[in-house]
Amino acid sequence: MSEQKKQKQAEPAGSIEGQLTIAQQDYLEIILRLEQDADGQQVRITDIATGLGTRLPTVTRTIQRLTALGLTEHPNRGGVSLTKTGRTIAAEITHRHEDLFDFFHQVLGLPQEIAEQDTCQIEHGLSEESAQRLHEFMDYFHGLDKASKKVFTKFHSSAGRSKGEFKNIPEIRTAGWRR
Repeated sequence: MSEQKKQKQAEPAGSIEGQLTIAQQDYLEIILRLEQDADGQQVRITDIATGLGTRLPTVTRTIQRLTALGLTEHPNRGGVSLTKTGRTIAAEITHRHEDLFDFFHQVLGLPQEIAEQDTCQIEHGLSEESAQRLHEFMDYFHGLDKASKKVFTKFHSSAGRSKGEFKNIPEIRTAGWRR
């Protein structure tokens, strides 16, 4: 999916997060990750473009929209930072991403690369209720002792043996920054 199509594709309204496009959610998530990795340095437009694999003008336009929504701050020719609201939303988006990744990787036993790709494909389509339920399950899962997790280990060793159930479905990958 092109960056422009992602910009136009909005989720159902509810909270401000529900009014953000998939691309805008990805921007908030990458800005948060870059801020955490920056060691006090400002996040630059070029850092965001590199992280997302997009062009500078696209990043500039999106940051302007996010600034108008009150989610980022971007002084003229300065660095980009999240506002308090932007940081809260970005943290929730990141947490949803991490829960999904952990579910695919730790619970289902998928390899990291596939777990990451699949997470990126579906993370923005989860309802608030599904994301919350997944989060509660992952909290429960992480709280299990080693013996209780054994059922999942047993599943991992038997999973993936029956190939061909979905062999006729073509793989569809939208363009995303986490390939």
